[in-house]
Amino acid sequence: MNIPLNLISMEADGFHLMLHAVIRGAKANVLVDTGASRTVMDLSRSGNYLGDLAIKRFHKSFTGMGAGNIETYFATIPEIRIGGYTLSEMEVVLIDLSPLNKSYAMEDLPRIDMVMGGDWLLKLDAVIDYPNKTLKIGCT
Repeated sequence: MNIPLNLISMEADGFHLMLHAVIRGAKANVLVDTGASRTVMDLSRSGNYLGDLAIKRFHKSFTGMGAGNIETYFATIPEIRIGGYTLSEMEVVLIDLSPLNKSYAMEDLPRIDMVMGGDWLLKLDAVIDYPNKTLKIGCT
């Protein structure tokens, strides 16, 4: 399955990869980040996507997205659609993505609702096809 990727220009010679998802009926902008070990969702917007689902304290050490202690939670997304692919029971860590979104807003870029990290990319057996601007899922 091939999922379309959008290349978001960052500075003169860099870019980020973005895809669109639907979580429980709500559209979400998802940044694909091969350097992120875990998939995270913006804590401040998680209610839009998770509603009354159980959100639990995440008691593992978490670094990245700023300095110092990061308040973290986790939840299981019952269903998320990415392209024509439906994923079930996917765990996501909830953190404050406002530093990332502030830098995106300064560049007039779309808000990031979620960052897809290595955990999901591995689970999905994903390969990024840069020339065709797609995320290939289920590659083996």
